[in-house]
This record gives sequence, C-alpha cells and structure tokens, in this order.
Amino acid sequence: MWSPILFQCFMLLPFIGSKPTNAIRFNILHNGDAVGEFVAFKVIDGKRTTYYNDMEIKVKILTTVRMNFNVQATYVNQELEYSKVDIKLNGRPYVTNTTQKIGNKYQFYKDGKLKNTFDGPIRYSAAMMVFGEPTGFESAYSEEYGGFHAIKKSMSNVYEKQNSRGRKSIYHYQNKELKNMNVDVGLTTVEMVLKD
Repeated sequence: MWSPILFQCFMLLPFIGSKPTNAIRFNILHNGDAVGEFVAFKVIDGKRTTYYNDMEIKVKILTTVRMNFNVQATYVNQELEYSKVDIKLNGRPYVTNTTQKIGNKYQFYKDGKLKNTFDGPIRYSAAMMVFGEPTGFESAYSEEYGGFHAIKKSMSNVYEKQNSRGRKSIYHYQNKELKNMNVDVGLTTVEMVLKD
C-alpha cells in the first residue's frame, strides 16, 4: 500500500486552463527514468500570496501506481490562512486534508474530520521550499500531516527535511534557486530536476 507520506513537503492544486509561463517545472525521475512532472507557481494579490503545486507521477514498484497531488496554500500578511491537500491514487480519492486559521489558532482536518487544534502563527510551510532557500527556518509546517517537520542545513546550499517518521527529503539550491530534490515517497525515493 502506498504511504500517505507522499511528497508531504509540497502544496498541490489542480490548475484550470494553462499553467502560467512563470511556473517552475521539474522532471520527476525514478531510477533514472522519467515518470512525471512537478509544476509550481505563486500568485501575489496585495497582502495575500497563494502557492500552487501540481504533480502527476506514474511509477512501477511492485505494480504501476499513478499519483496526482493537488494542494493550495494561502498566506495573508505572511501567515498561513488556509491550505488544502488532495491526493489521488490510480484516479481515486486517497487523502484530503485541510488547515484553517481560526483566530490565533489552527484546525487540521483529515478527510473532513478534525484531528488537531494548535496555536499559531504559521509563517513557513513545506510548499515554500520550492520557491527559495529556507534560510532562517528550522522547521516547515506539513500541510499534508498537520505538524512541523525539522529542517537542517547539511552543507552549503543543501537542506534536509525530516518527517515525523524520520525519513528525509533533500533539497539542493544554487543562488537561492531550487535545482533538484530527492524526495522520500514511502516505498521509494524519486528525484526532481529543474527544467531549463
């Protein structure tokens, strides 16, 4: 069974129409073979910034698995206001998680059921790691899991994000731009490489 840990560091939302020309695009590789694409962009409207990521992947491990990850994360005045994560497995709904700011607190829902309430604010989350080096942050909020994952700088411009199960995803930056990621997805690891 495919672990729900899948790409917890990313915010994914289905896009309507064509994707913006300023989108950041990555090829997804598994054992050197192209298995999908990851696309990310953000929209700034005054004090509101919304991060979007869209990923489709088809990989064969024990059997062929098709995954779609769709998430939206909206920040107002640099604080998370709302996020939604939709994951489909082989075309069927698999996970739907939301985080909603209520006053100074946050509520995390999994498949429509309240799972956790905790204090805010949230100023940095996993989705933002795609858009630049996480300088000054020791953790990132996981929109998928409703908790914080540790970030550690392992060497110059290389960061490790460790989830609650102790598994790591590694991010390589150059001139503050994300160039590639090695991401644990439960049963295997995939590499995402920035397209030229």
